[in-house]
Amino acid sequence: MKYFVITHKKVPWDIPFPHAEVGVEGYVPPNDKGLAACEILSRALDAETALGALRGIPVVNNALEAVGDDEPVFVGSYRLFLGVEMSLNWLDCSLQNNVIITPEQLQASWQSTIATSIPDGVDILIPAPRLLPDTVMGQYSRVHHLEDLFFAVGCAIQANLLDPLLVPVLLSKNTIIPYGIFAAKKKFRYDFNERLWWCIMKFYKEFYTPRTAYQRRVVDFSFERVISMILMQRIVREELNCMSCRNIWVSEDGVYRPGK
Repeated sequence: MKYFVITHKKVPWDIPFPHAEVGVEGYVPPNDKGLAACEILSRALDAETALGALRGIPVVNNALEAVGDDEPVFVGSYRLFLGVEMSLNWLDCSLQNNVIITPEQLQASWQSTIATSIPDGVDILIPAPRLLPDTVMGQYSRVHHLEDLFFAVGCAIQANLLDPLLVPVLLSKNTIIPYGIFAAKKKFRYDFNERLWWCIMKFYKEFYTPRTAYQRRVVDFSFERVISMILMQRIVREELNCMSCRNIWVSEDGVYRPGK
């Protein structure tokens, strides 16, 4: 099992299971703990807050080159993990509510809380889908800038990650796989990351419009939806054996904050 934890700062609590930190925004984890995006990406890209956790993609893939195809790969952030509560019905939304735990609970009960293995026979483990009040496209247009999502979707179509005939259906659904994190075998994850990073760079170079305040993470926001659409398409078309699970957030004060 390979578990990558993306962080922009020294992790404020102990993560008690084997993992590798992936530092972004110039953060370099201790030598024995992980990898740094600044050693692979340009300084400008590593500093680009609009990319959010997506900056960890090429770092993870670089580390996966020597890993066997069947090795399970998990990617989370220093405060977001996949949980052990799972459902065989991957579209079951009964697990969509987050669980927030303290650093002390993480330390004491992580084995009964955090998923660090993929169940036998399962191809992919995803965050439990969320039901939106309207549609993927409608929700995005209410909260963000819709043109960003359209450009990102176009890049994914060009990379052959999305079928243009299926895109209108996916955008019109009220279901989203949140946060852009999932667990899968190395072969799946590596190919997914390679093509996704191509999409992200094309969007960033050709269509990116800088935003401010909460909207500054425009690339991260738009590709969260794109990743959800890609995963849904692949799960159905490739008949992947998929399970969904509850998300676990670590918080020192018990409050979930969508920003950093």
